Amino acid sequence: MDDFNDLENGQISFVDNLNNPDIAWRKKVLSYQKLVDRWTKYFWNINKSYLYSFEDLRQTIWYIIMVGLKSYDGRGNEEDFLNWYVRNKVISVIMYGKKPPNCTDAPFTPMRFDYVSDEDLTEVSELFYSDGKD
Repeated sequence: MDDFNDLENGQISFVDNLNNPDIAWRKKVLSYQKLVDRWTKYFWNINKSYLYSFEDLRQTIWYIIMVGLKSYDGRGNEEDFLNWYVRNKVISVIMYGKKPPNCTDAPFTPMRFDYVSDEDLTEVSELFYSDGKD
């Protein structure tokens, strides 16, 4: 039997695969929507002149939330940990020009290029202006 059945109004219901780890992961990540919205608004309001766009900041925070969920070890409250984790990682990205956590292969930043450090500027320029030849 299929994992999904289409309903009349276009919604999808889960039939046989309620314990699918991908579905559980997606639900867990999406349960932190309000946390992402709150931190995005907070950092946007105090740093918008340094940031490329609200959406880039939001995507960066979603990424940090997912990395934080993967690194959470079960001690204490998960939401408190994620608040601490997001705050510290976003400050590292914005204030100190660090790359987002576990981001080594394809670095990204929500910062405007004017505020990217000289060391990282070459790497960022190669991503955007590369002709694809190595």
